[in-house]
Amino acid sequence: MKPKALKRLRVEKDIIARIHRNLKAKGQLNVSVGQEVALDDIIGSCLVSPGFRTFDLSKNLAVSPREVKKYLKRSLGQRIYKGELLAYKERDFLRGKKIVISPSDGILEFFNETTGELRLNFLPRKVDLPAAVYGVVEEVDSSRGDVVIATQVSRIYGMFGTGRSRDGILNFIGRRDEMLGESKISAANSDQILVGGSLVYKEAISKAISSGVAGIITGGVNSKDYKGMSGGRLIFPKKLETDIGIVLVSCEGFGPVPLGEDIYEVLQKYQGKFALLDGNHAIINLPSFESSSMTRVRNTKLPPVLKEDRRVEETEISLGSKVRVVGSSFAAEQGKVAAIDKTETLLPSGIYACLLTVETRRRKIKIPAANVELI
Repeated sequence: MKPKALKRLRVEKDIIARIHRNLKAKGQLNVSVGQEVALDDIIGSCLVSPGFRTFDLSKNLAVSPREVKKYLKRSLGQRIYKGELLAYKERDFLRGKKIVISPSDGILEFFNETTGELRLNFLPRKVDLPAAVYGVVEEVDSSRGDVVIATQVSRIYGMFGTGRSRDGILNFIGRRDEMLGESKISAANSDQILVGGSLVYKEAISKAISSGVAGIITGGVNSKDYKGMSGGRLIFPKKLETDIGIVLVSCEGFGPVPLGEDIYEVLQKYQGKFALLDGNHAIINLPSFESSSMTRVRNTKLPPVLKEDRRVEETEISLGSKVRVVGSSFAAEQGKVAAIDKTETLLPSGIYACLLTVETRRRKIKIPAANVELI
């Protein structure tokens, strides 16, 4: 009887699938079911607040908190623009003249009389939602600001991930077997999806969040760091979604594991192009940018959405099967099965196992069938 191994779906190329496009805040969608969309079509818009800033006016004006209000040149609730005078204290014998200028457009929201701090809410800005794909609209949920589009994508299934759906331009910042540290990341990577190496350090994740990075695709991650991002669990119910301001998709597992050759080769073809990440489902969608893909989209009827996960199944191993090594010193290596032993071998651990000869690009290795998965 032939040995068996788990067969895990890792890559699907040029398939017709559903993707979600979401408004970043409450707004308005302007598409309808059945409508065809192209890359640059604007399918909705919303107003997004970029946040707020707090000023310690007591310190800036060199006065006590209870005195601050008499030096304000704007009232609470009033709009102010960048460069306009926010507070002014005339020169006196001891402390001199004090001037506070607004650093940006905003609304004076709240003043704390105990601390002398003033909060300036930045003015919301209009953010348009482009379709970003060639496809056909299948669903429109105005209450949630969600549009489901059938389109052609290449889809990558990671081992695990965390974070709500985000999108951005794919940017390689490290080799597939390289450790990814914080020095690789800067503010220039804002809104990008970074592809980097065999392990991403905790400091790099923190730097990415503060730099506005949309997501990170990596081979491995430390289990402790992942637990911190995913609500303290390594495995959690599928209904539980987590988000700390960034998407992380680990394609290979825990610890330093190089990105698999099969996944890395697909990602390389999309360098500098638009991609969508769903961290909580560990899915990477790489849309087609060819308008000709619309012909396939129009002629393909997708089945109803399946609730169960069909990515993993048990399958017999055959000569020529493509496999990925798991759980050994050859972890994450990929190759084809060149030979299958007909008799079991007694391993040093005292366990009898069927051994495979796997031929990779660099070498041939002998490994128990239980230590591979079919891809």
